[in-house]
This record gives sequence, structure tokens and C-alpha cells, in this order.
Amino acid sequence: MKKSFAFLLILLSSFTVFSQSKEQSVHLNEIEVSAEKTNLYTGISRVVTVIDQQEIQKMPVKSIDELLDNVAGIDVRQRGVNGVQADISIRGGSFDQILILLNGINITDPQTGHYNLDIPLELSDVSRIEILQGSAARVLGPNAFSGVINIVTGERHSVTEPGKNAPETWINDSDDKEKRRNLTEKTSDYSITSQHAVGSYGYLSQSISGNYGDKKWSIFGSAVTKKSDGYIDNTDFDISNIYLQSRINAGNAGIIEVQTAVQLKSFGSNGFYSLVYPNQFEHTKTFLASISWNRQIGAVYLSAQGYWREHHDRFELFRDMEGAEKFTWYTGHNFHLTDITGGKITGSSVWAIGKTTLGVDIRNEHIFSNVLGVKMETPKPVPFEKNKKYTFEDNRLITNIFLDHLIRMDKWTFSGGAALSHAKQFDTHVNGGANIHYSLSKDIRIYASANSAVRLPTFTDLYYKGAQQIANPNLRPEKSQTYELGSKINSGNLTASASVYYRLGRDVIDWVKRDSTDKKYVSLNLTSVNALGTDLNAQYRLKNGFIRSVTLTYSYLHLYKDVDVLESKYALDYLKHKLVAGLQHSIYSRLSASWNVGYFDRSGDYIDFVSKQKTAYKPYYLADVRFIWKTPAIDIYADIYNLTNQPQVDFGGLSLPGRNIVAGVKFRVM
Repeated sequence: MKKSFAFLLILLSSFTVFSQSKEQSVHLNEIEVSAEKTNLYTGISRVVTVIDQQEIQKMPVKSIDELLDNVAGIDVRQRGVNGVQADISIRGGSFDQILILLNGINITDPQTGHYNLDIPLELSDVSRIEILQGSAARVLGPNAFSGVINIVTGERHSVTEPGKNAPETWINDSDDKEKRRNLTEKTSDYSITSQHAVGSYGYLSQSISGNYGDKKWSIFGSAVTKKSDGYIDNTDFDISNIYLQSRINAGNAGIIEVQTAVQLKSFGSNGFYSLVYPNQFEHTKTFLASISWNRQIGAVYLSAQGYWREHHDRFELFRDMEGAEKFTWYTGHNFHLTDITGGKITGSSVWAIGKTTLGVDIRNEHIFSNVLGVKMETPKPVPFEKNKKYTFEDNRLITNIFLDHLIRMDKWTFSGGAALSHAKQFDTHVNGGANIHYSLSKDIRIYASANSAVRLPTFTDLYYKGAQQIANPNLRPEKSQTYELGSKINSGNLTASASVYYRLGRDVIDWVKRDSTDKKYVSLNLTSVNALGTDLNAQYRLKNGFIRSVTLTYSYLHLYKDVDVLESKYALDYLKHKLVAGLQHSIYSRLSASWNVGYFDRSGDYIDFVSKQKTAYKPYYLADVRFIWKTPAIDIYADIYNLTNQPQVDFGGLSLPGRNIVAGVKFRVM
């Protein structure tokens, strides 16, 4: 362990020295966070990786999870393609340790992290995605354990005042500055976009979106349907999304934003949760609504939000009950309803000794189920179903109070703070931390941070009982302490960053089999799981010429585990090496191409369903390409995924698609 840590420190130091020797300047695809620039992490001198809309449109990806799979430090384990279902891991954390925000609103699912990406909008609706790697619990509360992802929409039509709260991204060449300047100076703006795509396995997608805005008011809406026959048996899907967002600039009363959304999703989940039962099927319905308000009064910045999210799930271990007659213990499907309401108030003030931020966040999480929770005295009818009843429920109220302070002194920036989090079932926890960065020059910074976090068990962790799993209702919250050292460069055409981190995890929750006599996975608090890793990023951008940009990202991770188990379902199964290279280049006139080539090496093994033997995960390569012909009014594109038809498995033998193709056209009226 000491040798590995020393090696990573040497690597980081070498990278910093190398970057200082460069005379060219770079555009780092990262921003320093402040309340005026992002909803993600208010005013505490953290750095957030940002993928903006221009970059998203060029990449050969169809969904948010596919996009995130190209980011260093992120491990995406797909349970189906085209955004059907995927688990997101950041720096070796589990999919339950990620906080998901939509325009700064917490939409994380308390039933299970498997539903965190049930986000009712299409990738084309996204203005940018902000990614914070590492703990954010001292401001964002429990569950911001190993990272945070904030999905931002509507930025291109946002209501802003010139020079105030204008959106900033990492692309800062003169053309983009002029575009943003024109956006804030226009008296009105509107556009309508229609997109249609077809592809392998009977894939069909149609969407329409539109927006209108002026200096006082804006509205954006989109509707999407997509479906497929499936790449193997029982992987078909049918998804519909409706999203609506509106902003009002009320002058001295501040800026108000409202968003509402609905998602309906049905999909064959062949082997998603257990390869023993390949005929699984799932229906989910997601509804959400939120209202946000912010106002700046001199040196004081105030914000408030209220939100509601409801998620319905019907899980069929046997699709349409086919084959269930062979298993007398299976008497019916699982039904769940999670209902979340919450509110948050934050105030920041700049004064003589820096910037102070104080906030209160209250969130209520409730579940009805016929499997999860505590037995109900009076069963409740299941919405959208006939003659079905919820027989279990649970509820928890989570309160988080946080205080943070930031100080800037010449080339130094310091920030630190703490949060007090309370839930009756899990007592009170304190999370804190500090960050420091030093500017070696206007283009190069080094930084260090130390932050703690806590993550509450999901309702599935506590209560789930099924054919392959049995939960532990006495689980404790898991805790971590993370240390990070890094260097970041933003200078001209080259962008680069390097970081080394070490996370000490205590009472980490996982589903495991402890010995060969266990027939089911059991949820346990593991003694400790520590993570040591590094993330390296570099991108070179050219304004003219055949090549437009070259990108290279690499992640290394090693988990140290103080536990002896036969088999782990999640926490001890991680992506050890990840290398992704990207190339964007012109072909002729308006025709261009974007290539992504990745190498993935996963640690761990699984029990193969066919051979019943332990099987190690094998490294594999993936290559994707997008060809796009672009005009102001029309885009025509073709994507080829898994270009070399590389065989790949996930989650203990679940096969993923071979080579497949999607072609589409997008029309714009502006």
C-alpha cells in the first residue's frame, strides 16, 4: 500500500512539473464553484468537471449514462442500453453513494440507487453536466458520499441580467464569449427542435422540444419517446419523457424557476438482478416538481427551493407470471412507491474576512411497498394496479444544517466548514472538511482537501427479501474520510489535471456471501473498505485544421478491504484501470467525426451462471464513432457503437450488445 501511494505521489508531482514547463495555455473543462456559476456546490472553492452542450452534441453517445462513462473516475455499469437502467460509481464508491441533482434539486432515490438515473429528460435537453468527485456531505448532506452529479437544463434560454449570474462554462474562446454576450442582450429568443433516430435491434426515437424567452420570462419544454425490440431476449424497452421548465425574472423580488416532469418506462430486465431468473420485467413511473428562488442583494446571495418526487415501481421476477408456476413461493410481483418532499434555504455573505455560507436542508423520505418497510395496520391500494395492496411502509425525516467559510488571500484560497445531520433512526452525525488551493501562476493551481461523509442505508438495504437476497434491518450508516491532492492547468489550447485521493471507508454497506453455505446475498456493514486512486485528464483543442481536439483520460483505483467474504455483489467489484482516448476531426466541409476508444480492466470475479465456477472479469476494449453533418438548421448523424464487436459482460455474466448502429436527423427552427 505504501509503495502504491508513493508511486502515485511521484506520478502527480511529475505531472505538475511537466505542466509547468509548457508555455502554451489551456482551457480546462473544469470550473471553480461559486453560487454565481453553478448550482452544484455553493462557494467553497471546490473544482467541478463540466461537460457542456457543445461537447455533448459531438460525442457518440445516446444517454446520460453513456456520456458519463467517458469521464475519468466514473464507472458506469449498464443494465441495458439507451438509458434503460445503469449504476453510476465514482472513485470506487457504490451506486448508492452518489448524489444526483437536477438543476440543483436532489432527486436521489431512497429505495435504491438503481433508480437514480430515472431522469425524465433526454440527453439533447441537457445544457451541461457538472461532476464533483469526492465528498460533498458538509454542504449537500448525507449521501453525497463519493461524488455528486448535477444535470443542468435550459441554460441556453435562461433569464439573466447582463453581467449578473450569467452562465459560465469551461469553453472560453472569443466566439463563445460573443454568443453568451448576445444571449444576455437579446430582447427575446425562441427555437423549436425535432429529432428522429432509428437503429439496430428495432431502435426508434422521436423527440420535440421548444423554448421561448426574453429578459423577464422563459419557458422550455420537451417530449420524447424511444423504444427497442432488445439486443437479446427480454431486453426490449419503451420509454416516454415529458419535461417543462420556466424561469421568471421578477426584478427586485429575485429569479424564480419552476420545473415539472413525468417519465414512463417499461423494460425487459434479462438477468438484471439475478441471472438465475432471466425473464424479469420492470415498469417505473417518475413524477417530479420543484420551485427555486434566488436573489442577490449587494454582497448577500439568498436562495431557497422546495421539491417533490414520486417514483412507482412494479418489478416482475417472472414477466407476465410466465414460468412462475414452477416456484410455489412466488405469489406475485413487487410494488413500491417512494414519495419525497424537501426544502432548502441557503444564504451567503461576503464580508471583511471572506465569504460565509449558512444553510438548512430538510427532506422527508417515505415508502409504500408489499416488500420493504414495517408491516402496516391497514393495507393501502396500489395506484395504477387492480386489486393490489401495499402492506409495508417506512418514513424518515432528515435534517441537515451546514456552515461554510471561504477566504482568499493573494494566491491562496482556503475554505472549511461542517454540517450537522440528523435522522431519528440513525442518530446525529457531523461531517466536516477543508480545502486549500494555491495559484502557481494564472494558469496553474495545486490544491489539497480533506472531507468526511456519511451515507444512510436505502430502504432496499434495510428490508429487501427475495429469491437471491435478504436484507439486514439493523444496518448502520456508512462513513468515510477522503484526502485529495491535485494539480490543475487552464492555459490556451491545452487543458490538464491530475489528482491522487485516498478514501477511508468504515461500515461500508454491501451485499455479500460470507461462505459457501450462504445461498443468498446478505446486506452487511463491512469493517472497512479503503480506496486509493488517481485520475489524469488532458485535452488539446485546435481552432483550425483537420484535428479539432484530442482527449486522454486515465483512472487507476485499488480497494483495500478488511473483510473476508466469498463473494461481493457491489463494493468489492470495481474498475481498476480505465483509459479513454477521444479524437474529434473534420472530414469535408460540414462533415466531421468524433471517436472514443476505451480500455477497461475490472477487478474481481463472479460465479458464472453456466459453469457455476468463479470467473475473473476480463479486460476489454470499446470503440465508438459519430459522423455528423451539421448546418444551422439540420444535423444528420450516424453512430457506430462497439465498432470492433467486442464481447463484454457485466454483473456476473450479463452480456452487453455487440456492434450496433444508430442514425438520426435533427431539425431546428430559430
